[in-house]
Amino acid sequence: MDRFKPKIAFLQFLLALGAVSGLSAQEPSGSSKLEEWIALQSIPSLTWYSGGNQSAFGFEWGVTPVLYSFGINHEVSPWYAFIVEPPARFSGSVELHIAGQVFTSKVGTSYFGFSGHLMGYIPLIERGEHLTLNLGIGGYRVGGERPVFGVVGVSTLFGFVHLNLKHSLRPNIWVTSLEFRFF
Repeated sequence: MDRFKPKIAFLQFLLALGAVSGLSAQEPSGSSKLEEWIALQSIPSLTWYSGGNQSAFGFEWGVTPVLYSFGINHEVSPWYAFIVEPPARFSGSVELHIAGQVFTSKVGTSYFGFSGHLMGYIPLIERGEHLTLNLGIGGYRVGGERPVFGVVGVSTLFGFVHLNLKHSLRPNIWVTSLEFRFF
């Protein structure tokens, strides 16, 4: 029974998370998946920008216009647009992800940034449910610059939490992001 305690504790955590965020196994009456998706998109991810002599904390909101999943059941369509079920992402996929950032201090001449990434997700542990490797390439528009970034990171908690490190050589910029991906 002791070997099941960590899994039971994890399940309790997920149930509590679902209760706090208003998620449930059944859709509330009068609510649609689109309304739920829009509400969850309002939860920002956290980002830290560091380049040159500047650094800034920020919030990021992103969407996935298109995703192709190569790891899900082949009887289900592998293509998704905007509303992406987490198993489609963490079981193995490639996606286009676009985001907007708001920083707490100016980066260059602005408090705002925009980015677009082509990301790949490779399942590592439990078909990606516990750990997924994130790899990608992306572009930012921030502080008057338009650098190209390489991205490496991991996803966990059934694909809900992503920790990504983004780096640009010219100019030398590092961006660390803790992303919350509900859909």
